[in-house]
Amino acid sequence: MGWYKNRYNKKSAKKYGWVPLWFGTDGFDDKLVKNIKEFQERHELKQDGLCGAATFRRITLQRESNQFLHKRRVTRPKTDDNYIICNGEKLAIDWKTVSINDDKNYALPDSCYRNYEPHKRNVKMIITHFDVCLSAASCKQVLQKKGISSHFAIDNDGTIYQMVDPQHEAWHAGKKAVNRAAIGIDISNAYYTKYQSWYRKKGHGSRPVLKDVEVHGVKLKECLGFYPKQIEAYKVLVKTLCEYYEIPLKMPMDSSGKVLRAVDKRVLKGKYNGIANHFHVTRGKIDTANLDWDQVLSDLNN
Repeated sequence: MGWYKNRYNKKSAKKYGWVPLWFGTDGFDDKLVKNIKEFQERHELKQDGLCGAATFRRITLQRESNQFLHKRRVTRPKTDDNYIICNGEKLAIDWKTVSINDDKNYALPDSCYRNYEPHKRNVKMIITHFDVCLSAASCKQVLQKKGISSHFAIDNDGTIYQMVDPQHEAWHAGKKAVNRAAIGIDISNAYYTKYQSWYRKKGHGSRPVLKDVEVHGVKLKECLGFYPKQIEAYKVLVKTLCEYYEIPLKMPMDSSGKVLRAVDKRVLKGKYNGIANHFHVTRGKIDTANLDWDQVLSDLNN
């Protein structure tokens, strides 16, 4: 069994770009498997000794918080207008935005999404995620290493970064039917309260700490919420996209008239027309339950 795990970790390292030193050893051997298991135990992950997608995302987040990842700070080019790119054309947006035309470092390669050119994609939904990363730059890096994508990322300061033109199908929801019909938005949030000190140290200030978040009928552990600027940026972006693609400003609702906090079959099948969350797609996801969706929906419609 050991040989299988060693081979798996070698393939994983080649795919995602990590090395055994990230886990405190220098070889693909039983010690690496043991160290990965210990890391997984500390971070409440499945303890199998394999560096799969979830473990890679968490070790990347851990390394960034310890300042092992050194990323270039991106400054938006000086321009009088803010815009995003939709169907290859500029679409004005009333918010600080870095489009794929402004900074190619945020544009994901076409190997990470399905190119729809010359056809126009039939967009019906917006799917919202949190990235479990410490910044939009880190989110983009993780997505690219995993060969997946999202159309937009909203950074800690509320800046909107575009990674893919919504003309193309990004791979963010884990379901083909959803990806075909949806625009993906990732809001930067490391989620776990242990990273609160990192945000303070970097000058972002404290994030809200949430204690009574429920999704799929389960009460979640204490977690981090979003900065007000991120929420405002999200609402501006969603309104802009919904107007352009004629998407209704509505969400799946439960019997009490509140936003549904469970899987919605219409969303799952890619047949919903409106705004949804990743947790509406599958029970295996909880993003973005740590946002007051009833308030956001009310704000979007007023």
